[in-house]
Amino acid sequence: MLFASCDKEYSRESGAFTTGTNSGTAVYSYAGLQNCTTPNIKGTYVAGTAVTISNTVTLQVNVQTAGTFIISTATVNGITFKGSGTFSATGVQNLNLLAVGTPVSPGSFTYIPGSNGCAFQVVVTEGSAATSVFTFPDAPNACKAVTVHGTYIVGELPTSANTVDGIQVNVTKAGTWSLATLPNNGISFGGSGTFTQTGLQTISLTATGTPITSGPFNYSPGNNGCSFTVVVAPADPLPADYIRCKINGITTTFGYLASTSEVSTPAQPPVPATFALDITAGIAAGSEEKIEMSLTKVTAAIVTGDIFDVNSLSAGKLYLVSYTNASLSSWSAVSSIVYTPFTIKITNKTATRVQGTFSGTMSDTGAAGGDTKVITDGIFNVPVQ
Repeated sequence: MLFASCDKEYSRESGAFTTGTNSGTAVYSYAGLQNCTTPNIKGTYVAGTAVTISNTVTLQVNVQTAGTFIISTATVNGITFKGSGTFSATGVQNLNLLAVGTPVSPGSFTYIPGSNGCAFQVVVTEGSAATSVFTFPDAPNACKAVTVHGTYIVGELPTSANTVDGIQVNVTKAGTWSLATLPNNGISFGGSGTFTQTGLQTISLTATGTPITSGPFNYSPGNNGCSFTVVVAPADPLPADYIRCKINGITTTFGYLASTSEVSTPAQPPVPATFALDITAGIAAGSEEKIEMSLTKVTAAIVTGDIFDVNSLSAGKLYLVSYTNASLSSWSAVSSIVYTPFTIKITNKTATRVQGTFSGTMSDTGAAGGDTKVITDGIFNVPVQ
């Protein structure tokens, strides 16, 4: 690249400012000798507050040869300005740079794009008295002392146990903090708190979202944090016969002695005929943990497409769902109880197999205020015996 000789002399002689880096095929020089000519600086810069996409600077350059450019300033006071693109024509052009990072301290700071660019100044104001100021000593490399807690499984909603602890930060001003990573593979990590003193501190972040695919995935808090890796395991393979659902967000597979019994009772006027399916499965041999679904339909057999929910009682379709844990505590949902709404759909029924979906709420008392189990993403595929 070509630069004005006076720009080169300025950057070398001043010694007070650090230049950046540049590459690409374009040849251009900056408008301005030592200082940039009328730099257009947008956005506010506050100590301790991460910059956003609105924090930019536009400089003028004189392009001698069109082509690509990649340019960056040095990191000064926690902030770097970067830009890349293509100059498609020669002459005076605008060069747009985006700020990245979190200002550390208030004051006026000088930035020089490229190895011999002109200089522009950014003023950083004092942050809120309650807002902390800190940096990540391990950035931009991997966080050195983190511990990843909990398991991460495809399709599993994380719980409060899914945390990343021990992320080190160097606090230069005590106060509140709030951090989050960008989403990756369906999950992100975030947290907030208060630093009561300066110096080296550790923070913990909690996972949210649902993993999409298995494998290792990297995360970095804030705009200039260190990175950590979380490994997502594939979902457990389903057995041939099963009932699977999430119980309060935890995926549970019932694959022991999964079966359906079908019973019909002939009409005895004035009592109409009834048809019932009893679907059941346990966790494992020797365990008391199991789930059961009893579906009853009046006057006609249960078929593919039948839905049993809070609105189906008037149509002669009733349900009773129960869950028993390993300690023999039980929860249930019944058609006539408003506190335990449930939906069960028969997606396929043949003479030998029944498949469907289910979700809803079960209670240990059937009344308001009782302990509940929320069932989501329920599926079943069981043989008829």
